[in-house]
Amino acid sequence: MLRVLRRLLLLSAGITLASCLSPTLPLPPPDRPDVSAPDDGGLVRLQGTAAPYSEVIAWNHDNDLIAGQVTRDTSRYDFTIRGEVGDFIELWYIQGDEESQSVRVTVPEE
Repeated sequence: MLRVLRRLLLLSAGITLASCLSPTLPLPPPDRPDVSAPDDGGLVRLQGTAAPYSEVIAWNHDNDLIAGQVTRDTSRYDFTIRGEVGDFIELWYIQGDEESQSVRVTVPEE
């Protein structure tokens, strides 16, 4: 009986060690956002979905501004960032210690 118990413990430890060494899959990118044309104040509205309870971040590479929002259980985000027509915006999210792949969009004309 002791021998069987010892083998089970060793097997359990081996499985635990192997699972810790296996790489985790990257988070998928957020859905491509709906991007509005700039309003009269120069703000672009980004709307979409990402993982629930994550931090959604947008970086306008043309003016080096960053904006974002924390999603709740609905996974929806809706925020603005300063931008102009043709600006390149990169969007991704962070959930816990993991960072998603990004999506890239261009600010459209009206």
